[in-house]
Amino acid sequence: MNKISKYFRGVAEEARRVRWPDQKTLWKAVAVVLVIATVAALATVLSDYLTVQIMKAFENAIPSKTSSADATSAAAMLLHNGGLF
Repeated sequence: MNKISKYFRGVAEEARRVRWPDQKTLWKAVAVVLVIATVAALATVLSDYLTVQIMKAFENAIPSKTSSADATSAAAMLLHNGGLF
């Protein structure tokens, strides 16, 4: 029990030593994180949309006459559902 309480006392001591950012700096950092997360989400949605469009173009250009039913059904399901989103 002594080791545990000593550990948490050390954690509290270190937390007091941390130089926490002021409110203005904190909100700037929050804004940067939100912008980066939004850009990453939009890039993911765009890449998903483009992938679906490319798959549709291949499906229309090359008729499916192969015996690979699994790949065809998976592609058809993805196209039918409109992608991941």
